[in-house]
Amino acid sequence: MSSRKMRLLIAQAVAMTVFVAAAVLIMLSCQRKPVMSHARFLHLPTTGWQRTLPLTFMPEYDDSAATYDIKLAIRHDNTYRYRNLSLVVDIIDVDSVVNRNTVDMTLADEYGNWTGGGFGTLYQDEVTIAHVIDPGDASSVVVWQTMQGCDTLRGLVDVGIIVSPL
Repeated sequence: MSSRKMRLLIAQAVAMTVFVAAAVLIMLSCQRKPVMSHARFLHLPTTGWQRTLPLTFMPEYDDSAATYDIKLAIRHDNTYRYRNLSLVVDIIDVDSVVNRNTVDMTLADEYGNWTGGGFGTLYQDEVTIAHVIDPGDASSVVVWQTMQGCDTLRGLVDVGIIVSPL
């Protein structure tokens, strides 16, 4: 084989290697960024959460083409007097259609032991309020406390939502 032919083969191999490397880099740069979970909490006043004051959340989504679960999270301390928590949750879509749900959470077992996770005197309980939804299905979430005979609910520290991609 002549040296000219050998140089041509080497040049072709180098060109093919550069082409493959460039194609791989382009494909890697086009990959989707990971979609993250987002949490938003509102701190409640120590004087309590009044029945007439709803909490409003605007869910945050990384990818409009992905589907999500939305959880409602409650943080309470040892001063919370009840075993359960009754809430009304309004999930409002981009067309202002309201999907109303009653949410009853059990925060303590029959012996008075807190069921949520946590440490010290702060506990967190979560419940899924929307499953496999598109971002347009929940543009805002409004939460009302509806405990019977309790106009101002004490012992809750924070209320929040957690938006997780599927």
